Amino acid sequence: MLGTLFGLVFTVIASFATISWFKNRYAFLDGKILNGLYFYHLALSFVYYLYAVFNPSDSILYYARIVNNNRGESWMDFFGTSTRFIEFIGYPFVKYLGFSYEGMMMLFSYFGFLGFCYFYVFVREHTRFSNKFFKYDLMTLILFLPNFHFWSGSFGKGSVMFLSLAMFFYAITKVKTRYIALIIAGLLAYYIRPHIFFVLGIATTGGFMFSSKRVSFMARVAFAVVAGGITVYIMNDVLAMVGLEDNFLEESANLSHRARELSKATSGVDISSYNPAMKLFTFLYRPLFVDAQGMLGLIVSFENLFYLIVTVMFFARGGLFFIIKGDYITKTAMVAFLLVSYALAQVSGNLGIAMRQKTQIMPFFMFVILYSFDQKKVSAYKQQWLAWYRRRKAVGGTP
Repeated sequence: MLGTLFGLVFTVIASFATISWFKNRYAFLDGKILNGLYFYHLALSFVYYLYAVFNPSDSILYYARIVNNNRGESWMDFFGTSTRFIEFIGYPFVKYLGFSYEGMMMLFSYFGFLGFCYFYVFVREHTRFSNKFFKYDLMTLILFLPNFHFWSGSFGKGSVMFLSLAMFFYAITKVKTRYIALIIAGLLAYYIRPHIFFVLGIATTGGFMFSSKRVSFMARVAFAVVAGGITVYIMNDVLAMVGLEDNFLEESANLSHRARELSKATSGVDISSYNPAMKLFTFLYRPLFVDAQGMLGLIVSFENLFYLIVTVMFFARGGLFFIIKGDYITKTAMVAFLLVSYALAQVSGNLGIAMRQKTQIMPFFMFVILYSFDQKKVSAYKQQWLAWYRRRKAVGGTP
């Protein structure tokens, strides 16, 4: 009981201190949205806690391994990559500060909330106008999509990995002043999911190579060849780790076999016979009502329908051209999104797992879409201002 109360007090104080810091540092942020994000995230974290009580959850295993510690391991003995690193983060809070399981859930929920704060800054720094989706502000809708908050609000990799990705994109916007955030984001990504760290490296380099005019054509070709070769060489390892690293690493590395095995689980579909495009579509946009199982599946179906509509709007408004001509941030976000999505799509035959996995990378595709809509408005505004300037000058007025 005391561990739960301490965890609650600790995270509430940390959360409101974080909100105050972001509001003071970035005056362009909406305080109401920050406060709303906190309470909304907290509510969905509690929903996940209830879900974990009645369903298998890695968070319970993480906590049990720290508490039981049958091998008598010290804190540094837990240091490692993947699952071990999550236990390493949790160890001092459980062993030294006495956090209960509920306290750890609240702590990692805070990490997820911190990720949303960084993501919010990242989005606002690249958008100037309000972009509507059926009369609703698109940025606000993206920030409050329930699946993002549900899977980033528990004791596990999801919350810290989302924080890492949000900090990474926040940092590369202004590397000179945010290099500490970039280092922290890189270390978190490396120790939680090394394959994602590799993808971020490829995406960042690729984004620079193909958006900077100072890079020669031959250098771009050389980079593409080298990056493609490395990707092909390590793809099996990436797929093995990206798929279901916690529960299925002991199974066969054959992807067709893995896809069939995953399809046997709840909310599974057999993707082994799908072509790459269908696998990618299944991962990104299903379940879609007919695939949905249970209340969670129904809620996610509405969210996936939102993704699908926004994606269609994006490409209908010249999204492909925007990506090709896009700046460093656009290309980096898209390369990271496509590489991770492609890898996950090969093995995520279980739609329930796809729901969880894609939440870590989908926000950055949504950012690209929002950014493209905003840039269209910026371009239209500039053209209107230029037309007004020319009219004033033509009639002899003062511009």
